[in-house]
Amino acid sequence: MGDTSLSLPQLRRRVLLIGLPFAGGAALVLHILADISLPLGILGLAALAGSVAAYVLSRMSVAQRGAVYQRARIGAVAGVIGTVAYDLARYGTVALFQMSFRPFHVISIFGELFIGAGHSAAATFAAGLLYHLSNGTFFGLAYTLVFRQPRWWTGALWGIGLELSMATLYPRWLAVQQLNEFLEVSALGHVVYGATLGLVAAAGVRRAAMPGGSA
Repeated sequence: MGDTSLSLPQLRRRVLLIGLPFAGGAALVLHILADISLPLGILGLAALAGSVAAYVLSRMSVAQRGAVYQRARIGAVAGVIGTVAYDLARYGTVALFQMSFRPFHVISIFGELFIGAGHSAAATFAAGLLYHLSNGTFFGLAYTLVFRQPRWWTGALWGIGLELSMATLYPRWLAVQQLNEFLEVSALGHVVYGATLGLVAAAGVRRAAMPGGSA
């Protein structure tokens, strides 16, 4: 396909589409603020956002839908790579500065929210890791739908936005003891996530714009 930016629908329509990839993150906010089951929250929000997305897509031309699907693929790949960079940055920071903060403890908490208590540590961590990776992937997908021309700095700003949401909600929810370490590690991780996301997405969009290019 050619230049994806030329046939993308207007920003208003693209913003309506990001409700679906944000369902997992929004459901976590509902769980933290209103104690709504995380899996049920995801199902409910995904159903609602999916209905909106289906309607919006049905109003687009074939070329516009193709551009959206291509952007979704680019964003998903960029989101996965960004999430790996995010985790490596957090782990590296904690290891380098010998911090007491445990950067992956929350993943086991996510897992318990999905499969409940009483399971093996490995199973609980695996369930939480799947949720963690899916959020990073879908946040990347949403980013590429919002920004026609991805850049490392717009990605970094996107990451900072995610960081502000986490910094607002997580410390009280998790009763974080090492608050300064948590904020430092989390902020660095999200900037690295966003910058990596922007760089990889920009490369994907450029490649797709080349003659005969594909995501």
